[in-house]
Amino acid sequence: MNSQLRLPFYLTWQYIRRGKKWTLALTLMMMTIAFINLIFISSLFAGIIDGSNKQIINTMTGDIYITPPNGQDLIYNKDKIVRDIEAVDGVLAASAQIRVPATLEYNHLRGNWQILAINPDDERLVTNLADKIVSGTFLTQDDEDQIIIGRQIAGGDGVEENAFSFKGAKVGEKVTMSFNGFSKEFTIKGISYTKFLESDKRAFISEKALSKIIPSTQNSATTITVKTKDNTSSETTVAIIKSKLDNSNVYLWSEVAGMMKSVGESFVSINVLMSFVGVLIAAVTIFIVIYVDIVNKKKQIGILRAIGIKPYIIILSYVILSAVYSVIGVALGTVIFKFAIIPYFQTHPFVLPICDAVLVLSNTEYIIRAETIMWVSVISGLIPATITVRSNLLDAILGK
Repeated sequence: MNSQLRLPFYLTWQYIRRGKKWTLALTLMMMTIAFINLIFISSLFAGIIDGSNKQIINTMTGDIYITPPNGQDLIYNKDKIVRDIEAVDGVLAASAQIRVPATLEYNHLRGNWQILAINPDDERLVTNLADKIVSGTFLTQDDEDQIIIGRQIAGGDGVEENAFSFKGAKVGEKVTMSFNGFSKEFTIKGISYTKFLESDKRAFISEKALSKIIPSTQNSATTITVKTKDNTSSETTVAIIKSKLDNSNVYLWSEVAGMMKSVGESFVSINVLMSFVGVLIAAVTIFIVIYVDIVNKKKQIGILRAIGIKPYIIILSYVILSAVYSVIGVALGTVIFKFAIIPYFQTHPFVLPICDAVLVLSNTEYIIRAETIMWVSVISGLIPATITVRSNLLDAILGK
């Protein structure tokens, strides 16, 4: 009985040892490419989704987004509220902003963009806006007549929405902010470029500058963004913050992502479709490779049957051979993907209008796709082996 169990493995070893080395190398190369293709598609779309989500969090909403209570335009006593939020376990920092309902004018060009008054020091801790200044410098607490504008406001050659911009405003030049019949001139201190269109259509002044213009806005905010620590449950943190604030609306970033949430969901759907196509391509490729390999051994199979080797042993030997091909292909694909492809795209990311996307592959996705390749390989070995074993014995011996 034990010899019967060992026989399929012995036959598999003989197939590998006595087979043509170039055929073995080609088969393993095709298995490796099929696996890399399958995980590359998934990791690319996952990277785009992850990159766009991080853009929303790091430039606009933070991990948690707070708005005034229903029926109110402002969050009052915001300094105390910010301190209370930062005292919550799991919160790294919080930053309050107040929207300024004003227009900006430059060289007789006027636009109605979103203008926010911020505490620059707090904003540095919650968003990465300070790191995205491509010209000039970021605001400081004491800036009373300085402004940061996004690239889509500044405009210039290559800017996506240049037609609706200032057509090339530069650092050091003046813009006029106007609202309710009041105007104030600001100097452009910096131009931000986050590579996220919505973020690049915003302007920022310090809350000190706004309090000089509208004293009644002091210690109030229209929104508060919160950054949580890594590995912190945002849902739990939201619940705790809600219990500390009376009636303010507290949201996860995903609840206020707007259009980008729909874009992310679209990418998920495309990822599922492309993954299915990738599995189909891998299945066909593996089936053809293994089928050709088995057809070339048809005479061998006939001889084995003639000397009394049971059909199920022959079938099992080819199933094991297919499994060996798949395991080695997955192992080689994993090494190439992890140590060559991923590092390359970390250094040279895909430049997209919404983010610079790198390859992201979760352990779950990796395991699912590795198992898929293995099962496809086993089935691809089982079907042609079964067909060949059931063929006419004399034809098999003659290689027909």
